[in-house]
Amino acid sequence: QSGRVLQQLRLPHPHSGVPASYYVDVENKVLLEAATVDMDGRRSWLGDGWVSADGSASLMTPIDPLFVYLGLLTTMSMDGGDEWKYVDVDSLRLETNDTMDAVSVGVLLDMSRARSRALKALCDVRDISSDMQVAKINPAKVLSWLRRKCDPSRLPKVLESSVADTTVDSELVRLAKQREMALLVSEYLSLYWTTKLFAEFGGFAQVSESEQILVKRVQAVVFDAPESYVQGVASPSSGSKLAAKQEVRS
Repeated sequence: QSGRVLQQLRLPHPHSGVPASYYVDVENKVLLEAATVDMDGRRSWLGDGWVSADGSASLMTPIDPLFVYLGLLTTMSMDGGDEWKYVDVDSLRLETNDTMDAVSVGVLLDMSRARSRALKALCDVRDISSDMQVAKINPAKVLSWLRRKCDPSRLPKVLESSVADTTVDSELVRLAKQREMALLVSEYLSLYWTTKLFAEFGGFAQVSESEQILVKRVQAVVFDAPESYVQGVASPSSGSKLAAKQEVRS
C-alpha cells in the first residue's frame, strides 16, 4: 500500500542462523520476511515494450515473530544439552555480530505485543525489578506451541493433493497432513527443535510405512530437506512449496 513505512532489519534466520532480511511495517507492527523466487534463467518478465531476462521476483510475506524469537532465545538460553538458563532478554539490544545488529534487535524487542506473546508462549519469566525481566526457554511450552502450528486443519490447500484420496484410512490421512505441516514448520526451526518436534509425533512412522501416501506425495510436491533450506531462494519447481510457506508463516 502506498504510504506504508517499512524498516529493514538484519536478523539471523530461525532455521539456518545465517543473516536474513526482514522488514517491519512500522505502523501496523507486522514483521515481514523478504524472499526471492530465483527462476535461474528459465523465465523472463514481459512488459509494455520491454523484456527483462531476469525472471526472478522479490516479495515480502508476514512471518510469525515467535519463530525469530525462538531462534534468538534458544541461542541465549541454552546451557548445554537440554539445560536452560535465565537470561536478560534486553541484553540482546547490545548484540552486534555477523548475523544481526543491535538496532534490528531493538526494533524487534520494541514490538511489545510480539515480545509479550513470545515470552508467554515459549518461556518461563521472572521479574527481577521494575525494569528488568529475565526469561528461559521452557521446552514443554515451545513444543505445545509447535504442535498447534502443525494442526492438520492448517494445511494449505496447495498441498492437499499430496495426501488427499490416497487411502480409506481417515486417521492415516490426518497424520499425513500433520506431517506436511511439520515439514513446513521445520523450515523455520533449528535442527534441535525439528528433532524434538518430530519426536513428539513418533517420527510419523505410520505415514512413512504407507506406500500409497509416499507415492502420492512424491507426485504432488517435493520438499527439500530442512537442512538444505536457504532463506530467500526458491526454484521454479518449488512454486507450491513457496505458496504453502506464505500461509504457514502466520
